[in-house]
Amino acid sequence: MNVVIRYWLVAGLALVFLAGCATQATLQDRDRARQGAEINVDLGLHYLANNNLEQARTNLARALDMAPDYARAHSAFAMLQVRLNNEREAERSFRRAVELDPDDSFTWNSFGAFLCGTGRLDEAQDAFRNALANPYYPTPEHALTNAGVCLLEAGQTKEAEESLRRALDNNANYTPALLEMARLTFNDERFLQTRAYLQRFREHREHTAETLWLCFRAETELRDREGAGNCAVRLKDRFPDSRETARLLELERRGR
Repeated sequence: MNVVIRYWLVAGLALVFLAGCATQATLQDRDRARQGAEINVDLGLHYLANNNLEQARTNLARALDMAPDYARAHSAFAMLQVRLNNEREAERSFRRAVELDPDDSFTWNSFGAFLCGTGRLDEAQDAFRNALANPYYPTPEHALTNAGVCLLEAGQTKEAEESLRRALDNNANYTPALLEMARLTFNDERFLQTRAYLQRFREHREHTAETLWLCFRAETELRDREGAGNCAVRLKDRFPDSRETARLLELERRGR
């Protein structure tokens, strides 16, 4: 009897050992698959940023095949679908990503921007709030700015300004928020503030055709002919083929 008992104990230990080896091998396979998926997601995002959508699709599909439960792969695939104007697949992938990783503020922010772009403004604000709920979110100014833009789309100017000011409280040099505040204050006829926001924008980023056109209009409203002239000259010199330059030239032809 004792021999039999010892035999089963030894056999049981052997089974445990074999199971442990199998588990370790499985974990190693999963780790390799995840590492491969991470590489393919990085490649996919690189190709997406460079507008090589076909190669991006190849790498991101490969990442999902390697690690179907990898939230970042679903998030990146969603961004590709946004570029392809495939709203249904984009939403499905965004939802899968946040289901797998509910604390991923970057995906919540991207999902919110997507929802706002499809006119679902209330759902978008919920997504931005989810992004901001994570105390470890390193760039809350991104979600706050996107939320502000979305609120402007909804005609909620006061709430939009509050969100944009919060964004600048988090990062005073965040140029997208500075640009949105310049637009908002111009539309609200607060032209001195528009000037100030554009000056802060220029401290951290080169002017664009849009910001120079806004600068020209704000300085014109402030009756600063020299300031308006400087903005006009820079606009025509740097962006001669832009829509903004065409509008400026039309004004000059009319003698305004």
